[in-house]
Amino acid sequence: MADVTSIIFAGGLGTRLGGVKKALLDIGGKPIIERILEAVAPLSTSVIVVDNDDSLAHLPGIRIVPDSETRAGVLTALHSGLAAAGGEMCIVVACDMPFLNGLLLRRLIDLAMDFDVVIPVIDGQMEPMHAVYRREPCLAAISDALARNEKRMISYLNAVRVREVKEAELRLADPELRSFFNVNTPEDLDWARSNN
Repeated sequence: MADVTSIIFAGGLGTRLGGVKKALLDIGGKPIIERILEAVAPLSTSVIVVDNDDSLAHLPGIRIVPDSETRAGVLTALHSGLAAAGGEMCIVVACDMPFLNGLLLRRLIDLAMDFDVVIPVIDGQMEPMHAVYRREPCLAAISDALARNEKRMISYLNAVRVREVKEAELRLADPELRSFFNVNTPEDLDWARSNN
């Protein structure tokens, strides 16, 4: 099995939730970040959290890595995480996804053996913050995109081998696609707590 680093993005401002740290929101008696760590730890040799404060530094077994360009967007956060990663493969997830599915993540890793990016597609939209990246080719392609001042999350994909994973295939491991649920609003938080 490939050496895998999990990268968790936790630098968002949580503005639609009043500026709270979304990773620390309680769902089912534990913070979302702990639920995420339970999902990724069995698949990972190391875990990195890309963040710009130390509010998660108390968590065991993680390394906090600052975003190289604060508030510049998710692509710079991905660049920072990949640059710090030790693994050949990187699982990348957002810190506000309380229902990650280890079986689905394992499937994405398996698919990545012949690709540089394995990215789910739901309702025609790519899910780059629930995907698997091969570190070296992606880091090189993202560096080139940032050097051209292209900061969209998909701006480098034409330079790497991409495997899109469609809904039907995703549902084999995650029938309701709960893995992709994000807590962005008070309503989302209520739903997550009611459907834990």
